[in-house]
Amino acid sequence: MATRRSLLVLCQLALVLLFSGNALAAGRAEWKSKSLKERDDKSWRVEVAIYMPKAPDIAHVPMKFEFQPTAYYARDMTDGDKLVEHTVPLSDRQSLIESVEVGFLDSGSGKIEPRTKFSFKVTRAHGYEAGEYKVTIRDTRNGQVVGVPQTLKFEGENETIDRRAMVFASKDKKKAGDKKDGDKKDEGGEGKPEGDGASKDDAAANDASSKTTEGDGAAADGPPPIEEKPGGCGCRAAGAAHQPASGSLLLLALLGALVQRRRAGSVSP
Repeated sequence: MATRRSLLVLCQLALVLLFSGNALAAGRAEWKSKSLKERDDKSWRVEVAIYMPKAPDIAHVPMKFEFQPTAYYARDMTDGDKLVEHTVPLSDRQSLIESVEVGFLDSGSGKIEPRTKFSFKVTRAHGYEAGEYKVTIRDTRNGQVVGVPQTLKFEGENETIDRRAMVFASKDKKKAGDKKDGDKKDEGGEGKPEGDGASKDDAAANDASSKTTEGDGAAADGPPPIEEKPGGCGCRAAGAAHQPASGSLLLLALLGALVQRRRAGSVSP
C-alpha cells in the first residue's frame, strides 16, 4: 500500500516538473501597457518585452501575435439625441494574425540575447476596432506559446449607430406637411399662374364654339331634312309642294308692276 502511494507521488512530481519545464522553455512576455490609446493615424502601438529561457539560435525569431476579439466598444444614438457608450461581449470570433520577426540581436555587442523589446502597430485598415482583444504570442518554429495570453484594451471611438425610434416618423410628418402646403397653393392659385389656366380655358371654349359654328353652317348649306308623313305614300316631300305657289306669286307681282307702270304713263301729259 505504501509502495503504491509513493509511486503516485512520484508520478505527480514528474508531471509537475514536466509542465513547469515546458512553461519555462516557452519564456514569458511583459506588456508595457495593457490599455492602448488610438493614435492620430487610426492605429495602436503594441510594445512588449519577451524573455526566452535561453538565447535563440537565430537572431530573428518568427512569431505570431494572435488577436482574438472579446469585446466591442459600441456607441449608440438613442432618443433625445443621447449618446450611449457600452461594451458588447463577443464570442467565437476569428483571431487577427500578425506575423512578425522578433529580433534578439544586441546591436552594441553583436550577440544574440535571450531577451528583447519589440513594438509594432495595428490599424483599423487591417480590421482592428476599439475594443478588447485576447493576445497570444506563439513561436512559429515549434508552435509553443510564449508567456500566457493577455487581454489588451484598444481605446477609441467606433462608428456611432443611430437607434432613435422617431427618425422615420419625422420624415413621414415632413412629407405630409409638404403635401398639405402643395394643396393650399393649388387652392389659392399660387401653384399655377391664372393667365395660363384662363388662356387654356378660352382656347378650349373657342375650339368648341368653332366646331359648333362649322356644324351649323354645314347644316344650313345642305338640303332641309325630309319630314315623313305618317301613313302617307312617301312619293313627294313636303318642301316640294310649296314650289308652284311661290312661282305664281312671283308672276302676279310682275304683272302688277307692269300695270302700274302703264297707268303712270297714260296719266302723265
